[in-house]
Amino acid sequence: IATLSFSVSANTDSAQYEKGQTLSQYCMGCHGETGIANIESNPNLAGQNKPYLVYALKAYRDGIRKGGMASIMRPNASGLSDDDIDALATYFAAQSGKQTTSQSSNN
Repeated sequence: IATLSFSVSANTDSAQYEKGQTLSQYCMGCHGETGIANIESNPNLAGQNKPYLVYALKAYRDGIRKGGMASIMRPNASGLSDDDIDALATYFAAQSGKQTTSQSSNN
């Protein structure tokens, strides 16, 4: 039973990762292709703590976060379901928080 539970969990994480990867294309303009921001003032999403990403996206979506980038993030997050947010958080948390050589040379 434990093996079955782990297998289901791994498949769920894999499906969430793939969904998050697909959804992440809407984030790339500001947060980079792999979650390393193209614009210095924008935060990197790659390697962030998953619970933090879930909290932050829900706070933007639900209008709890005010000020700063909230006016930009709220419209972007407003159409996200809880499952979408979990998928994005799964994807970005799994990315390396370090720039690769090719990313560094593009800046």
